[in-house]
Amino acid sequence: MSSARLPARPGEVIDREHPLTFTWNGRPVTGFAGDTIASALAADGCRVFSRSMKYHRPRGILTADYWDPNTLVQVGDEPNVRAGHRLLEAGMAVSAQNAWPSLRWDAKALTNLGGRALSAGFYYKTFMRPRRLWPAYEKVLARFAPGGVIDPDSAPRRHDKRYAHPDVVVAGGGPAGLAAAVAAARAGAAVLLVEHEHALGGHLRWGTKHERSMATALADAARSVGVEILTDSTVAGRWEDNWLAIVERGGASGPERLIKARAKVLVVAAGLIERPYVFAGNDRPGVMLSQGARRLLNLWAVRPGSRAVVWSANAAGDAAAADLEAAGVAVEHVDARAGRTVAATEGRRGALERVVLSDGTRLEADLLVTAAGWTAPTSLLNMAGVRPCYDPAAARFFPAEPGVPEAGTVFSTGGISGDGSLDELVGHGEATGRLAAARAATLAHRLQVATAWAAPVDGPEPPEAPDERTPLGRDRNPELYRSSSDGIVDLSEDVSSRDLRHGAAEGFDSVELVKRWTTATMGSAQGKLETVNTVAVLAEATGSTISEVGTTTWRPPFAPVTLGALAGRMFEPVRISSLHDLHVAAGMTPIQAGQWIRPEHYGDPQAEVRNVRANVGIIDVSPLGKLDIQGPDATDLLSLLYVNKWRRLAIGAVRYGVMCAEDGVILDDGVTGRLGEEHYLMSTTSSGAGAMEVWIQNWLQTEHPDWRVRVTPVTDAYTSINVAGPRSRTLLGRLVDDVDLDTEAFKYMQVRRGTVAGVAGCFMWRIGFTG
Repeated sequence: MSSARLPARPGEVIDREHPLTFTWNGRPVTGFAGDTIASALAADGCRVFSRSMKYHRPRGILTADYWDPNTLVQVGDEPNVRAGHRLLEAGMAVSAQNAWPSLRWDAKALTNLGGRALSAGFYYKTFMRPRRLWPAYEKVLARFAPGGVIDPDSAPRRHDKRYAHPDVVVAGGGPAGLAAAVAAARAGAAVLLVEHEHALGGHLRWGTKHERSMATALADAARSVGVEILTDSTVAGRWEDNWLAIVERGGASGPERLIKARAKVLVVAAGLIERPYVFAGNDRPGVMLSQGARRLLNLWAVRPGSRAVVWSANAAGDAAAADLEAAGVAVEHVDARAGRTVAATEGRRGALERVVLSDGTRLEADLLVTAAGWTAPTSLLNMAGVRPCYDPAAARFFPAEPGVPEAGTVFSTGGISGDGSLDELVGHGEATGRLAAARAATLAHRLQVATAWAAPVDGPEPPEAPDERTPLGRDRNPELYRSSSDGIVDLSEDVSSRDLRHGAAEGFDSVELVKRWTTATMGSAQGKLETVNTVAVLAEATGSTISEVGTTTWRPPFAPVTLGALAGRMFEPVRISSLHDLHVAAGMTPIQAGQWIRPEHYGDPQAEVRNVRANVGIIDVSPLGKLDIQGPDATDLLSLLYVNKWRRLAIGAVRYGVMCAEDGVILDDGVTGRLGEEHYLMSTTSSGAGAMEVWIQNWLQTEHPDWRVRVTPVTDAYTSINVAGPRSRTLLGRLVDDVDLDTEAFKYMQVRRGTVAGVAGCFMWRIGFTG
């Protein structure tokens, strides 16, 4: 194979000083650090990466990114690796999938000859009779199942879980997403930025010198203002109240991690995904989207062909043609805006040789670049209840109708929202970030007000921030989905436009029905590339408009999630007290107690014990559970829960209590103080805090729903410090001015409220703790 690697180019992400050797179907290949598997193979001259699912047709690079349906490979014992996204590592054993006995000579390609017999839903029609032969049919079908090989004995990989509570999550690290993250952080919000690619910048990374400089500047700004950045990560799902599932893939060195995040505001800046054009032979190796060609050229310095036809309906195709010409590729530019279309491709043995236009013109080429239009990945917005709308003038879907303001806690910005210059996209992102930060601040204040008994409220509620964003425009684009010929609509599932038309003729004439009958949009790309084309072909078949057909319902996950990530360790969050950093600075030896990381000792436990007995010591008891109980029926609730009586407990007094189940088994114990006539503060054991809240709520909701009482967990709202030893009163006397600590004034089993070390509103409990 001849090398397609170009000389060093500005903006390339490969490190030519660090070559990496791996194998492809047993043959040694050399790439560079920064290559993906696909870019390294393409640089080595590889054109065919896989065989298609049903017909076993040869397939090559289409998008050169995560969503490329043609570059799923086996890496060692790991199947279905996305070669367009996975970074190259030394020693990788990479092999093709879905081919036997080899990628070049695939015996299963005989299914291509029986294409008519394998039409949509053929398995429902063909193998029904006689029923006794179904076990035999099942075995045959199983042998044709696509994908890699699972090794049950493979070494387990690390998978972790983590919890996060940012004010704002920005999904997408392109120019608008970066601008939104920076603006929100500068407005005081805690921001988590999640980017699908390995680096920030979006499409700017493979653009002009100015665009690359802008990407670097925005990324540097995000880091400088404290934005937490996750690359090679995806917001996989969004549920009620912005409960988000974020998958951090971790790469070669780190574990794959599932982050469960509760965000006050979600900003969707997912950009746009280029969609293919449907025509005969559109799945032939050598047919590539404009963004795929530009990525290969400008990120990895790979020439995707030597003689190209660029069929362009927009500026992205024009830019691809210019980049190819600058790289020395002979380019024939076919302008779709002038009415010229591609009808078919011709070639043999997996190689593109000619492009046939609709007027019969045949153009010699080994590369066809198409730029038909865009798909807006609105999945996260759809999960929030926002349905996309189609604009025929722009030939794509948008998150909402023009002029309809976004409400609630989910916003969109960037290319997914509309079109504009780089400055306009950045400006829209900045305005969205400020709006998100303001909305998050309002929500945070309302939460403070709702729990005002737990902590002081920070001033009045911020005024409702108006949406001052200037709407982005909508560039005109011709509606180009299918040529005069039939081709593959879903390259993941081998679903053709003919299959979709036949499905509609058989009665599956809604997008949800035809999706399930043909499996269109149900493959590895999860509809990111093929949804709009599927809808367009169905609209054509039923005599409807694309707006009338609509899209399918998007559900989590946005991108495939491994079972390992879902089953990863840390089913409970790791919790630390607000004094954790002080413990670390003091040299603590940590111990895990349930969910909590606590100090076991600070180097000499025996000396610490002696000092407490002879002098004074302090211990962080923040993990002890705390429940705030308020309401006219609060006393009745305590009498129900505990075995002892509570009606005569005076305000300011504390009582020890034992909580039992119906059978008398002890559930928990602790002290409860009466802070007011209808106000108590209960403490529980550290491990029992969550269970006791559930236990109490069960009684209230099932047996006494009419009781006027509110129980709120406030464990994390208070830092708790136990002071013990003969000199404890002397120590506190230096820190407390507004509470009389004398034995008679502050008796045993009482609680006071005062100022400790300048911190107002502290509760002081005089109880026995250390014995």
